[in-house]
Amino acid sequence: MKGYPSLRAWGATLLFVTLYLAVYWIYLPGTSGPVMLDDRSSLTKLESLEERPEQALDFVLGENSGPLGRPVSMATFVAERLLGDGSTATAKAVNIMLHTVSGALIAYFIVLLLTAIGVKAPVPIAVMLSVLWLLAPLHVSTVLYVVQRMTMLATVFSLLGLIAYLRWRRGVGSGEPQHAWLLLVMACIALAVLSKENGILVVPLILLTEAFWLQFRDNSGRILLWLQSLTLMLIAGGALAIVLLLGIFWDTLVDYHQFREFTLVERLLTQARVVWDYVGQFYLPETSRLGIYHDDLHVSVSLSQPGSTAYAVLGWLVLILLVPVLWWWKWPRRLLYGPLFFLAGHAMESTVWPLELYFEHRNYLPSVGLIVIPLCVYAYAVKKWPEVRYPLLAWCMVAIVAMAIQTSSQVSIWSSRPLLMMHHVNGHPHSARANRDYASQLAMSGARDAALLYSERAYKASLATPAAGDEHFGDFVLRNVALACLAGEPLVPEEYEVIGRVQPQRPLGQVVTMGVVIKLRQEERCPRFDWDGFLEHLASLYLTEFDTSLASHNMFSALAMLANAHQHWEYAYAYNARHLALVPHSVRGMLMQLHFTTALGKTSEAQEYIARLQELQRAGKLTQAELANLALYLEK
Repeated sequence: MKGYPSLRAWGATLLFVTLYLAVYWIYLPGTSGPVMLDDRSSLTKLESLEERPEQALDFVLGENSGPLGRPVSMATFVAERLLGDGSTATAKAVNIMLHTVSGALIAYFIVLLLTAIGVKAPVPIAVMLSVLWLLAPLHVSTVLYVVQRMTMLATVFSLLGLIAYLRWRRGVGSGEPQHAWLLLVMACIALAVLSKENGILVVPLILLTEAFWLQFRDNSGRILLWLQSLTLMLIAGGALAIVLLLGIFWDTLVDYHQFREFTLVERLLTQARVVWDYVGQFYLPETSRLGIYHDDLHVSVSLSQPGSTAYAVLGWLVLILLVPVLWWWKWPRRLLYGPLFFLAGHAMESTVWPLELYFEHRNYLPSVGLIVIPLCVYAYAVKKWPEVRYPLLAWCMVAIVAMAIQTSSQVSIWSSRPLLMMHHVNGHPHSARANRDYASQLAMSGARDAALLYSERAYKASLATPAAGDEHFGDFVLRNVALACLAGEPLVPEEYEVIGRVQPQRPLGQVVTMGVVIKLRQEERCPRFDWDGFLEHLASLYLTEFDTSLASHNMFSALAMLANAHQHWEYAYAYNARHLALVPHSVRGMLMQLHFTTALGKTSEAQEYIARLQELQRAGKLTQAELANLALYLEK
């Protein structure tokens, strides 16, 4: 009947709703899982919003995860904290919803791709391939890792940008362009970049879509010469700009890698293997290796070490060389779209920047290209042999069931902190991070000796594996201080006084573990520990002379916070003085020193800090939180 949806349309809608609800249901147990890594540094600080909501804008604009601050992503975290219950479960549920939204956008993106080349009945295959993407076990560590919402939002806006471009192209192809779609493309690019910087990659993805899938053709199959010239000019110009920038800044990029345990060349060689591994983990996942810890990865020091490096590099070179060869044939050229989409999606995080070598979340958007490969095969097959359509759809359902079983298993692991820690250490026994986390889990269970054993394994693994980065001996001992406290059996002086015996010129390295120790003291969770003796030992290492080379400004600040938690104002004042000597314009440092000088009765010095801070206040350089902190001392 006219005016009513057909039975086929109802069937497609039912398939869509059923499969997407199934995806949400499979992921739902993961909401009970733990916070991980950057969740703590980026999100724990938002807890203060409950008491001071006026600081919301400071948090949105003050994030330092990337050069642009990622305000769109931070705005969602702030809104969630203000409007929701602020729980980890809620944050993970929001991520799961975003994941299903991404799947729906991918389905529509596929429909537009297939419609553009005249493939009939595109909805069923679009839904099934999008569900395959949704259920890829490789994505579990992105969806259930709260802070990776930044990656997910960048993907959502990138997909919206691609969809808007395809809608604009539909109008161009029919001779009735609607240029409002281009404005939406620009808006989506901006939102993607402000969610996470690699959102800018939607620009080359749009160009690849035009050059390799649409192939500059209008609805009648004629090539739009102006569009062809513009697209190829932008691709060539972009490639030339990248080559020139790499040539100009190569030495700078080499220098950026000095704080890593691998060089720029070693990183590039290793990434050739890593990106192939991503491909394998998407299509045929080895679930025991999935997770967020891959610091046990062997670095490629040459083409022959390890031997797989040469094959990996050769494989990518062959793919690149196929581009000019297959360019002249319509379907082979279209088949290249998926692999090139995947590579372009990795162009920032898997190339020259001095980032860690392996993270699964880097595949969230690029893996869309991996489902475009079977999509292209399907499109060619059903256009040439229409009778294979239903058998291919049936095999897609089989793949969906297989993926669902694997992903459900991974979600179950991610729903429990003990299971997740055990999964990581079993899958990566030589991972320093996996061993550290498992040591923490054992300590919280009261197994002190086992916790210290895995802590030692973590320390040795960090020294043996370049991808992990050498751990400072002092940080290893400091971790043992925290673990023993968590287990209820604190270290004795003979055990913690080894801090400083190795690398006395820098007794401690990173601030992260010190943060745990500070929290233990603030919450008085280790009353049996010899805090007085511990602080005296640290003071003997750092405060004998006014030597700012002994630690970073962040470490001096952390030491001041530890002394403050123990109400040892003299030590806190001395540590913070060294912090301010290194960063004299630190507002946080000045506020801390105002607190310490007030506690010690150094009235004139306290007034000097008040005057400096008020000057910054008049210049509008204090955040709401800093203003509130300063106000406490103005009232006295």
